[in-house]
Amino acid sequence: MKPSSLTFVKTYSGENIDSLYKRITEDIVLDGKDITFGHAGEPKRAREIFAVIQIYGKAIDDVLAGITPENFRWAGDKITDYQDSFLVPLCDVGKRQGDDTDFEYTYIELMRKFQTIEGEIDQMEVSKEKLEENLQTKIQSNQNVGTIYHPMYWNSHNPPCFNWYQVRLLDDNQVSLRLLFRSNDYGDAVWANLCGIAKAFDELVIKPAGCELVEIILTSTSAHIYANEADLAKKVSGFDWDREANEKKSPILRLLGHK
Repeated sequence: MKPSSLTFVKTYSGENIDSLYKRITEDIVLDGKDITFGHAGEPKRAREIFAVIQIYGKAIDDVLAGITPENFRWAGDKITDYQDSFLVPLCDVGKRQGDDTDFEYTYIELMRKFQTIEGEIDQMEVSKEKLEENLQTKIQSNQNVGTIYHPMYWNSHNPPCFNWYQVRLLDDNQVSLRLLFRSNDYGDAVWANLCGIAKAFDELVIKPAGCELVEIILTSTSAHIYANEADLAKKVSGFDWDREANEKKSPILRLLGHK
């Protein structure tokens, strides 16, 4: 028997984003570990699992179109506007126009104007060039990677949650996009971020290289839902946040593989 202190690890694969969102939320609610995390000045209570999610087919089409799952809080223009924010000209990346948030960066800024001692690097342009080379030589490579986290944010209260990516040529001109998040809010953020980041790679890297995005693999080392989002979690999963309230269903839940 596994010690209860170990992380609950789960993998998912599919092309129906509604079904995926429901299954993941269900596992977080029923099997996730209750944690208090963040920092001393702002501790947060949540329930988490370690999740690896593979999407393909219609799910790719939906994400690129800015479509989010049923019952996800954000949809419509809010998502497509967020996608558009990733596609601003390079000269406008990093400009704060009417941005009243306290974040020190945007993801597209770290992707396209990554700071080094030798100056800024446009990682998206580098990835496009590497992908073009892979396609031309017909040689698959694991070296087309980029980093979003920067050590300059080591003491920040809001270091980037999105940390690393890989653009991997598969068969013919088909591409797999792999994303690593150190922390993923599955109540309010995950599908919005996925729509924005996928759109950026498709428009700035994959299509310009003459390729097609056919797969995304998202690794969330902390796929969590905050305790104050319990009502949303129940709406999505159909299960109560209070596990004792689900006790009458426990024989069925155990048959389905839940704790």
